[in-house]
Amino acid sequence: MTLDIVFAPMALEPKTFNVGEKVRVTVSFKYVVGVNTTVKLLAGPYSTNIFGKHLVSSCVGQADIQLPASSAPADGTGTVDFILIAKSLGGIDNGTYGLRVWIEDTNAVAEQDNVLIVSGNTGGGDMFTSMMPMLMMVMMMGMIMPMTQQMGEGVEE
Repeated sequence: MTLDIVFAPMALEPKTFNVGEKVRVTVSFKYVVGVNTTVKLLAGPYSTNIFGKHLVSSCVGQADIQLPASSAPADGTGTVDFILIAKSLGGIDNGTYGLRVWIEDTNAVAEQDNVLIVSGNTGGGDMFTSMMPMLMMVMMMGMIMPMTQQMGEGVEE
């Protein structure tokens, strides 16, 4: 079975979302398939750094799309929802993300950088992470103080 799908290019404006919100993505595409087929449409946020693109897999949503058989290019549409899970629950951090939409087991992929602006995560994370800078300073003081005291004691004779 051959499934040929071409996504329409995305031209989205950046939009701000809070963690916990549902993001709905609707896509249009052209397809050719010999028999009635059900495909899995997926969408989710990704971040980009010097090592490449990284999908935030905990926030990926999926939906089944029915494609009636068509030997000539036919118009298809699909809608998929995903939820922006909070960082504290293993999800997404505050920041700007791209949007990736794809159909599983095909070469149909559409991406657009910098369209999802995520906010609403509470700062600090766990208590250990928030106290780490202070702990480091106390440890350094603990190492430096004995050295300075020894230097002062060795001078008197």
